[in-house]
Amino acid sequence: MELQPGEVLPGGIFLLKAQAETAASLQAEFAGRKIDLHKDREDHFMALVPVEIDLPPEKHPVTIISGDEKRVAYVTVRPHRFLTKKITLPEEKVIPGPESLKRAEREAALLGSIIAPQSAPAWEGTSIPPTDTEISEVFGVRRIMNGKKTGIHRGTDFRGRTGTPVKAINSGSVVLAEDFFFGGNTLIIDHGAGLYSIYMHLSDFNASRGDRVSKGQVIGFVGSTGRATGPHLHLGIKLLGVSVNPEALFELEL
Repeated sequence: MELQPGEVLPGGIFLLKAQAETAASLQAEFAGRKIDLHKDREDHFMALVPVEIDLPPEKHPVTIISGDEKRVAYVTVRPHRFLTKKITLPEEKVIPGPESLKRAEREAALLGSIIAPQSAPAWEGTSIPPTDTEISEVFGVRRIMNGKKTGIHRGTDFRGRTGTPVKAINSGSVVLAEDFFFGGNTLIIDHGAGLYSIYMHLSDFNASRGDRVSKGQVIGFVGSTGRATGPHLHLGIKLLGVSVNPEALFELEL
């Protein structure tokens, strides 16, 4: 069994690799979560494993069982202090009215149902940033909105003027392309093995639900739809239902 990397930040990702005769004989667990393994191109078994943003900074065991054999390795979560930022938004976007709140709740339930299934890995090599522009806000920032409501920024924001092309970070299938209350025009790609990329605030789509897209393909354009203070792309990554840092994904050699 092999872990890459052996040290991560809260909200990070690591790659678990193992050898066995069949996936059915493998059982893996990390931080109380059972992990399914998938066959890779080298006939090894692998899994991308999410690290919760609030996991304590210490060594955490990764357990894998194959038949009567049990192995334990450790991944270290390093201490990290996330920034705090104050932002101002239209009041109706911070505290939605009854109808908007119902809409937001329906959309949250839809997102949860979409990112639950796991399929075989569909990505091709290491993931790439979705734009050629700079990052304007990193993952994990604690936001204080209009001086009262707080939240955690569970994605990475990229600068960009309206109409800036947005590329798929890796290959996969488009499972959603809709207008959401908070995310505005939102597109989601299923990359397999429980990995999903989420592109928010788009001005327009360049791909539709059901499309198979390739790494680097233009799937939409930067905008400021939904809860946004100006044109930018919010990229979110969900792995096994956990929000993780997109920059950690870019650093993994897949």
